[in-house]
Amino acid sequence: MVMQTGQASRTALAAATHRAAHQLLEGGSIFADPLAVRILGEDPQRIAQEAEAHPSRTIMRLFIAVRARFAGDALTAAVERGVRQLVILGAGLDTFAYRSPFRERLRVFEVDHPATQAWKRQRLADADIAVPHWLTFAPVNFET
Repeated sequence: MVMQTGQASRTALAAATHRAAHQLLEGGSIFADPLAVRILGEDPQRIAQEAEAHPSRTIMRLFIAVRARFAGDALTAAVERGVRQLVILGAGLDTFAYRSPFRERLRVFEVDHPATQAWKRQRLADADIAVPHWLTFAPVNFET
């Protein structure tokens, strides 16, 4: 999918919406993310209703939850082995850096399109989610 100039990624929004819906509909049973709903800045009831109105999206929602859980579990094992940096390519509205249990032990780099990062920064500010000092935003145009 080609990025539209000055617009955030629709893929990032869709993935974030699936993560939020998983928190609301399945109680985060696969993957707990207490910031998933907040960062969207949308009414939780509307998010849940929209997800329930499209049952064909359930598999994608659960896939995204499982993928996030797998990545989190793999990261925990890596940090225990001494890894000290994480690069998230196409970070979108991912919330790991803001809820990281590793805090000072893990430097996080979020790599994404500048428009998506600007949108995310606005979402973070609107949701009153602080940007931690162990996070670095790395803007990149993946197309060039």
